[in-house]
Amino acid sequence: MSASEKPTPPDFDEEFTQAVTQWREQHKIKADDAVLLLLDLFRIHQNHWDEIRRRQMPNLDEFRTEVAGLIEATKLIKEKAVKQARAVDLPTAIWAAISAALAGFLIARAL
Repeated sequence: MSASEKPTPPDFDEEFTQAVTQWREQHKIKADDAVLLLLDLFRIHQNHWDEIRRRQMPNLDEFRTEVAGLIEATKLIKEKAVKQARAVDLPTAIWAAISAALAGFLIARAL
């Protein structure tokens, strides 16, 4: 199976139809019985909610792609933050070194 082929979802309609047929035979339900109309209404309801769920849930491959993209973006942001945290411009570093040396000198003289 190639990556572009999407697996077809299992078709439970045939299993459901067989189960209904077996149930009708077991309970001797006639073809014009009102309970079969309720069963049709249930199938309409189920198909409606299955379609809503299908539209709201992302495809698993799309989800994996999005998560991989988020992980990559997080790594890049983390690397950039680490570089920025360590980076000190040269004039600031020189000023800090001079201040530390002067403070050390003054403290040594005071002792």
